[in-house]
Amino acid sequence: MGQRIVEAASAARNQVRMIEHYAKSGAMGVRRPPMPRLFLLRHAKSPPAVAGQKDFDRPLAERGRAAMTAVGRYMTKEGYVPDLVLCSPSARTRETFEELRPFLPDHVAVDYVRELYEASLGTMLRVITSHADSSERLLVVGHNPSIHRLAATLPGEGDPALLAEVEAKYPTASLAVIDFSVSWREVRPDGGRLVAFVTPADLGGPAGD
Repeated sequence: MGQRIVEAASAARNQVRMIEHYAKSGAMGVRRPPMPRLFLLRHAKSPPAVAGQKDFDRPLAERGRAAMTAVGRYMTKEGYVPDLVLCSPSARTRETFEELRPFLPDHVAVDYVRELYEASLGTMLRVITSHADSSERLLVVGHNPSIHRLAATLPGEGDPALLAEVEAKYPTASLAVIDFSVSWREVRPDGGRLVAFVTPADLGGPAGD
């Protein structure tokens, strides 16, 4: 009798493993919903505004363009490919995305969102949750302090050293990658996991500010 119980338990475990395998692979009509991934990119280095120039119109510096080449190569190497980009419409954020564009597939859509310029943390969250329904991998190109605050606020898990690095400083052209186990509309502070954080200097490019 004892042997039969052991055999039955073993068979049950095998059946559970098989069901889990098929569920992960999408067989049997069972498929887990895709979990969101958020890329947070601060614009690359931009010189101070000259006399008569608005902050909104500040372009990238050459150092910033070189930094974005390093970031683009890194994203390609790691397979970090967004399917939607939300970008502040300022000159320096537009040019940051334009420098990144050659490293992304042609089908990646970009939406220039005015609210991302000088956005508060609450505005950033609202823009993300209201625009990203059709996206699994969202890239936001924005400004400090809002990008820094968002990157420091959203992850509740991750490598402690990496979390501390994000908390301390967010230089120009820095990129954070955050995964969530909930839908975009359920994204909340401390609800994500920090997967990666890199600065241009980490990638052999010019240091950001």
